[in-house]
Amino acid sequence: MINEERVRELFQMAVFDEREEKKCRPMGQYYMWDYVGKELVKSFFSGTIAFVLLVVLWGISDLTALTAYINGTELANLAIRFIVLYVAFMAVYLIVTAAVYCIRYDRGRRKLRKYVEHMKKVRKIYQRESRLKA
Repeated sequence: MINEERVRELFQMAVFDEREEKKCRPMGQYYMWDYVGKELVKSFFSGTIAFVLLVVLWGISDLTALTAYINGTELANLAIRFIVLYVAFMAVYLIVTAAVYCIRYDRGRRKLRKYVEHMKKVRKIYQRESRLKA
């Protein structure tokens, strides 16, 4: 006879394996700050590329204003402004990244805990069935 409770638990485990396993696997392999730190390093490089692209697009969008701005100011002041803008941009970008990945880590860990609970229930069901057969 089919044990409906076991089928239900196994179905929940199969759903997790199919939909959530790849997303939640890193949450089970890393501590929270290791996971967030890894994502911050990746975001640092992508944020730097994004900032450079934004500056290039700004420069391309209005070349006459850019050349007039460069001619009217000293290059040291321009470099300081870009450095300040870069630091501010990266600070905001990395804070948002840390917040997003902390939330993702927390949600992923909760899903993993539910998966482990389903595994424990299935194990207990199998143990109970093996005792009944013996």
